[in-house]
Amino acid sequence: MSKFQCNPSGFGIKHLSEITGLSAHVIRKWDQRYNFLSPYRAENGYRLFTPIDLQLLIFIKSQVALGNTIGQLALRGREALIAEMNSGPLDLSVFPVEVQSQVAEILDAARKGNQAAVEYTLYLFVQHYGIDRALIDIFFPILRTIGDLWHQGRIGIPGEQSVSQTIRRVLAEDILLQKGAEKPQALIACMPNDYHEIGAMAALRLLQKCGWKALYLGADSSIEIVRLACTRRQAQLVLFSCVVERSPEEMKALIDNIVKHLLPITNVVIGGQGGLLYIDWLERKGIRYIGKLEAVKELHPRSLEHSRIA
Repeated sequence: MSKFQCNPSGFGIKHLSEITGLSAHVIRKWDQRYNFLSPYRAENGYRLFTPIDLQLLIFIKSQVALGNTIGQLALRGREALIAEMNSGPLDLSVFPVEVQSQVAEILDAARKGNQAAVEYTLYLFVQHYGIDRALIDIFFPILRTIGDLWHQGRIGIPGEQSVSQTIRRVLAEDILLQKGAEKPQALIACMPNDYHEIGAMAALRLLQKCGWKALYLGADSSIEIVRLACTRRQAQLVLFSCVVERSPEEMKALIDNIVKHLLPITNVVIGGQGGLLYIDWLERKGIRYIGKLEAVKELHPRSLEHSRIA
C-alpha cells in the first residue's frame, strides 16, 4: 500500500512534487503552458491540486517516458488524457483464467471509486476459495497489478487504497480468529521506511497457523522498537517484511543494525522483494531470506529447536 494518503482537501505543489518525482518548476510550467491541471485556491490562499491532477501528472510522466512529447500530449487535451489514463488494456495473464473477469471488475470499480463493488468481490473470493488460496492466487497479484497501474498513472491513490485497505481488513479479521494459549513467540514488522503491510500481515496469520503466538508491530518499525518488544516477549523469531528496494549503502547500515541489536537475542528472517539482491549477504550475516509467502510455513517452531535461541 502506498504511504501517500489521499488528501480530500488537495495537494500542495511541494507534496505533489514529492509523490510524482517531478520538480515543482516542471509542474508549474506544465500547468501554465498546457492547462493540464485544475488547481484551486484554499481559504489560506494557497493553490491546491486535486487527486485527479496527481494521477494525471503521473500518467503524463509515464507517457513522456514512452517517447511521447509534452506537446503531443497537450494536443489531446485534459479530458481526453483523463479518459485514456482510466482505460486501456489490462494484463491479467498472472491470474487464473476463471477469475480474470472478476479481477477486471475489481480494477474497474477501484478506478471509478465504487468501494462497495470492490469489497463485495474481494470477500466473495475469500468465501469461494478460502483465504489462503485467495491471497496467493488473487490478492497478491492484484496488488502487484495495481502497483504497476499506479506507476503508469492508470489508477489514483483512492483506487489503490480501496483495494489494499479492503485486503488489509480481510487479513485483520482472519488474524483475530487465530487464537492460541502458550505458544512460542514471534514478532512481525515492516522494515524502517517500509509501509507495505499486507505481506507482513499475511505472514503473521501463517505463523499463527504454524504454532506461533505472533504479534504484528506495524509499518515503518524501528530496530530499537523491535528489540524492545523482542526482549519483553522473549521472542524466538523476528520476521521483517522488506518490500522497498534500497541502495547497498542503506541496506548495509540497516543489516548492521539488525546484526548488532537483534541477532544476539533472537532469530531473524527477512522476506520480500527488497531483500532479493542481498540474499548471499544476509546469509553470511546469519539472517535467513525467504522469497515467497508460502516459505513462512517452513518457520515452524520445531525448525528452531537447534538454533542458538532454543
